[in-house]
Amino acid sequence: MTDTRCTSSTALALPAVGPCRDEDPVTWTAEARWAVPTAVGVVLFGVGLSLLVHVPLPAVVAVMVSVVVVQFRRITVTVDNTHLRTAFGFPGWVRVRIPLADIERLEYVPDLRPVRYGGWGYRGSLHLLNKAAVILRRGPGVIFALTGDRRYIVTVDDAETLAEVVQSRLTGA
Repeated sequence: MTDTRCTSSTALALPAVGPCRDEDPVTWTAEARWAVPTAVGVVLFGVGLSLLVHVPLPAVVAVMVSVVVVQFRRITVTVDNTHLRTAFGFPGWVRVRIPLADIERLEYVPDLRPVRYGGWGYRGSLHLLNKAAVILRRGPGVIFALTGDRRYIVTVDDAETLAEVVQSRLTGA
């Protein structure tokens, strides 16, 4: 399920039909959900509970891993006038924040393949490896070339609009 909206400071939710063109401050948000981490998390939680009576340590590990895995079932990408933000899970514990001034160029990719970027989930580190990817599934995505020879990749259902919104913010359109 994807929720895409263009909101203003008065918190009105409008359907996104392209880049936001209102006055400051305006944000554009897309939310993408992925069922696989939820399923894996539930299975690990169940295994952990069933082992709890006989083998406590593996059970505790399975339950802890399930909680972490479930956090990657949903991402929220937000663009405002100054930043591109990506947040995971509830309540957005893992966050990536990129100043728009750091984006040198971007490319919309209609069929981004996870295998080319290390698989599904969050991969890499902008601080340590100069590249990171948030890939929930194969499909539309955006590749951002950042200052300092860094690269950030994200997949959301409405990736084309994400690219348009960021591009309009960069060009001041």
